[in-house]
Amino acid sequence: MTYPIEFRIAVADDYDVTGSSIETAETFHCSESWVRRLIQRRRETGSLEPKPARLPNNSKLDERDLDGLAALIARRPDMTLAELAAALDGKVSVPTVWRATQALGLPLKKRPSTPPSRTVPTSPRRGGAGSRASRACGSTSSCSSTSSAPRPA
Repeated sequence: MTYPIEFRIAVADDYDVTGSSIETAETFHCSESWVRRLIQRRRETGSLEPKPARLPNNSKLDERDLDGLAALIARRPDMTLAELAAALDGKVSVPTVWRATQALGLPLKKRPSTPPSRTVPTSPRRGGAGSRASRACGSTSSCSSTSSAPRPA
């Protein structure tokens, strides 16, 4: 948690008066180690401002690799992510290649949807005519969900 600058100034002022990080921490209900780090930061940098949040750069691909990846995609735009990862000598995984293509602003190529084939069905229909479900509850027999009742005369 980042404390507001007003709080940081009050803690530093109290430390200047008491000279004890333990007493200051008890007074302000904060961690003694945080008080020590705050005073150390003031001593080293002259500032009580919090450090800016930084995310580490964990990229396995440097600029040269990214340029090579872009050139490879330009030459063979139909390559899959797995093929691109293999083309980079196994240096990175498929998800890393995906993130690199997103960072380069390259579009995702998806196969356009096509209408179903009219000549050959792609999969059998469920519960169609002649299936067991339709025979079990026919008009001449009773279903498990109905009881046998005398037929009207």
